[in-house]
Amino acid sequence: MEKDNEEIINQLVENYASLIRGICRRFYITGGTRDDLFQEGMIGLLEAFRSFDESKGDIGDEKFKHYATTCIRRQILDAIKHANTKKNQPLNRSIPIVMKNDEEEEFEIGEIGMAEDPEETYITHEKQEERLKILKEKLSKFENHVLELYLSGMPAKEIAATTGHTTRSITNTIQRIKNKVREE
Repeated sequence: MEKDNEEIINQLVENYASLIRGICRRFYITGGTRDDLFQEGMIGLLEAFRSFDESKGDIGDEKFKHYATTCIRRQILDAIKHANTKKNQPLNRSIPIVMKNDEEEEFEIGEIGMAEDPEETYITHEKQEERLKILKEKLSKFENHVLELYLSGMPAKEIAATTGHTTRSITNTIQRIKNKVREE
């Protein structure tokens, strides 16, 4: 039985490889390659094989092909969603460290830094600091205090408790600050 399943899977992979490649052409995965998408498609195909209800048809018919296409597409989309989460951004922007061995074959030994241009990152940070400085000059002492608390991640309700003002007053202050930011 095990050997039969292995032969069936090998035949499926051979028959559906072009379908998977066709589906992969429509998508892009951040920090990945076409081969990564193809591997995700293969996982989707194997999941389709594992979960297909044989009472609805044979593995070789159109019903399975439709079901497999859905599973492949779903697996690829899940991989893309997962790759685009904030948790994966540092990994997606990292630069691979590639070395060559004695036979001049390249191999990856790790990753370092961020793929963004350091000069651009510095300039962007400098511009943000300058905008914040100009904004702080336009804000009242109270608005600056609320802005500091807000930028630290504190919600309006906690800012109200900390400053002794009402939540409504704090939300109005945050709105005034946002309006002043838009004027910049």
